[in-house]
Amino acid sequence: MLKPIDVMVLGWLLSREAPGDSTQQEIAAGLGISQSAVSRALKQLQRSGLCAGAAPRVSAAQELFVHGARYVYPPTLGPPTRGLPTAHSAPPLQARLVSDSILVWPTEDAHRFGPSLEPIHPAVPAAALRDPAFYEVMVLLDALRVGRARERKVAQTLLRQRLRR
Repeated sequence: MLKPIDVMVLGWLLSREAPGDSTQQEIAAGLGISQSAVSRALKQLQRSGLCAGAAPRVSAAQELFVHGARYVYPPTLGPPTRGLPTAHSAPPLQARLVSDSILVWPTEDAHRFGPSLEPIHPAVPAAALRDPAFYEVMVLLDALRVGRARERKVAQTLLRQRLRR
C-alpha cells in the first residue's frame, strides 16, 4: 500500500527533467527527508508498478494522480491560516481559474492567508518552497484531490502536458 511519502517521492521524480538520473541522496536532499525513507519509498513505488528504478512510469503515475489520489488520499481542509497557496490558488492553475478563496498548506515560511489544506506529506511545503518544479506537480495533485469538475479537468490537462515533455 502506498504511503503519502511514496506519493511525495513520486511527485518529486515526476518534476525532474531526467528522473532516472536522480540518486537517493539527491531525492532526500530535495525533499528534506532521510535516505532510508527515500529507499523505502522507491521500493514501494517499484512494487506498485509506478517506477522502474528511480524512473517513474509516467502513464501509471498519471493514472494514480488523476483517478486514485482523491480517494486514497482524501483532502483534509482546516481553518484559515498562513501558508503556501496550493490547488487552484497557485501556479499554474491560478492564471487559468478564478476563485474567491485561497487554499494554503500551513507553513510559517509563507505569507498568504486562507483555508488550510493538509499537504499529502508534512515535508511538501518546505520542499515546494525550494523547488518550483516540484511545487507545480504537487499543486496539480492537490487540485485533482480537492478540486471541482472544472478545476480537476484543467489540472488533468496541465499534468498531461507537464509529463509529456
